[in-house]
Amino acid sequence: MEEKYLYPNPTCPVPLRENFWKELIVPQTTNGEQFASDAYREAEIRARNVETEVDRTLRLNKDAINASLMKQIAPTAVNVTENVYNNLIDLSFDEEELIRQQEEKQKKARDKIIKSALKK
Repeated sequence: MEEKYLYPNPTCPVPLRENFWKELIVPQTTNGEQFASDAYREAEIRARNVETEVDRTLRLNKDAINASLMKQIAPTAVNVTENVYNNLIDLSFDEEELIRQQEEKQKKARDKIIKSALKK
């Protein structure tokens, strides 16, 4: 018999035993029930820590969250589009300045129409 057949072939995988998964999940040093209860307790503690961290983060950033939510909700709440909402006039606006700006816009538009008509 040749010597190469006496050792396992490194390119051929070794089949797993029927209960291989038990060794992965439950270590040999502890019994299964104790390991399961310990794992459950650890998972519960981690979940509580995550919940606590999320609550703390929400409390710290409450103002920023509310401000960004209002930017999204306010236009729909008053039934206007976002563009109209962003271009609303401040309550403390200068009426004369607003009228002057509107008249300048109208004058520029009129001049543009006249120039295009004269070019033809």
